[in-house]
Amino acid sequence: MANEGQRISEPNSSEGLELADSIKKIAAHNARASLADDKQLMLFLRSWWSKLYNRPLKDPLLQSYTLEELLYEFYDKVERNLADEERASNAEIREEEVKDKGFDDWAAEEERKEAEATAKKSKSSTPEEKPAVDPAKDPANVKWMEEQIRLAKAELGDDFGDDLELNFNEK
Repeated sequence: MANEGQRISEPNSSEGLELADSIKKIAAHNARASLADDKQLMLFLRSWWSKLYNRPLKDPLLQSYTLEELLYEFYDKVERNLADEERASNAEIREEEVKDKGFDDWAAEEERKEAEATAKKSKSSTPEEKPAVDPAKDPANVKWMEEQIRLAKAELGDDFGDDLELNFNEK
C-alpha cells in the first residue's frame, strides 16, 4: 500500500477521454473492417475465439494459434453446427414420416374393419328376397273381391259386375 505522502499520479481527465475515444474508434474500425487482409482476419478470429471460450484477448493459448489454426477452428465450429442442425432436421423428418405411416396404417385398418362390419351388417340385415306377391292372385284378396261383388249384386241387382273381367293380367 502506498504511503500517505506518496500520491499515485492520475492522468489528466481530458487525456483519458481522448485516449478512450481513440481506442473506441480503433475498435469500431476493426469491428467493421473488411476481412480481406490477414491482419484484419486474425483480429476477427481472435475476437471470435475470445468470445466463444470466454477468455481474454491476451490469453497465451489464443496468442499461440496461427491464422490457419484459428480459421480451421472457426469453420469447424460453423460446419459442425450446420451438420447438427441437418441431423436434427432429418431426425424430425424421419419421426414425422414414421408418425404419418403409423397414422396411414391405422386409418387403413379402421377402413378395412368398417368395410367388414358393413358387409356383415348388410348380409345379416338383408332379408331373403321373397318373390313379389301379386295382390290380384292373393287368395285373401280374391275372396274379399268376390264377397264385395256378391254384396253389390244383392243390393244393385244380379247383373252387377257381369261386364267385369277378373283376369287382370290378360289383356
